[in-house]
Amino acid sequence: MSNLWTSTNEQPSKNVMKLRTRIFLTALATAIGGLCLQLYVTLSKDVLFSGIQFCTSSTTDLVLGTMAMFASAVFSGFIASLIVVRDNFWPHFFITLFIIGKLSVVALCGQWGGPLWFEAGLHFSLLAGLWLGWYGAVKFPLAPV
Repeated sequence: MSNLWTSTNEQPSKNVMKLRTRIFLTALATAIGGLCLQLYVTLSKDVLFSGIQFCTSSTTDLVLGTMAMFASAVFSGFIASLIVVRDNFWPHFFITLFIIGKLSVVALCGQWGGPLWFEAGLHFSLLAGLWLGWYGAVKFPLAPV
């Protein structure tokens, strides 16, 4: 009888620890994925291409800069998936909310470097790259299950 009592008391404690670990990893993946996205987008947009703006950048800079931003988002989504060990998609959901919120602030405050459709396209490429990174991490077995 005591074995039964002990095993039932230990089971919730293990589940709570697993839940705490999952919450911690989700928060960590959200923070690191978001910071990686911000860092790599800044590197690709402002450092490599000296600021991508619709009116002043050449067509080549626009295409290559947008592709570099897309690759940054793919890499950030992949990193966030590896941190949560392909367990959930919540970090990507929170980073998606951040990207949509950033686009909303840009649209409401008028702080864009070109037409709104151009800025929306850049942000949607970030969203597509982020979720493509998640899909790639789920499909390729780099992280343990």
